[in-house]
Amino acid sequence: MGQIVTVDVKHSLGPEEAKRRVQAGIEAMKAKYGEQLSFAEVQFNDMHADVVITALGHSLKGAFDFLPDCVRVSLELPWVLALVAERAKGLIAHKTETMLLPPPPKG
Repeated sequence: MGQIVTVDVKHSLGPEEAKRRVQAGIEAMKAKYGEQLSFAEVQFNDMHADVVITALGHSLKGAFDFLPDCVRVSLELPWVLALVAERAKGLIAHKTETMLLPPPPKG
């Protein structure tokens, strides 16, 4: 049995905009890391998303909850990766914060 890691990433975007940005961020990650990272399933349902990611030969289950002031990210780490759970929290928070940033201005 692994460990569930939960991270709340604060924002002031509102849940709908946070969801839109995370959706765009997942698509960007698919394009950039397609060889190393596989999103086997991403299912959005209202202000919640369930994800199954394959990374480094491990299947990871997780969820996003889009709340008014934060995005709550939960990821179930297999026991091998649970050993680095605290480091994983930092990585999850950083990647989610990056997804929530506005796109850079064009031109």
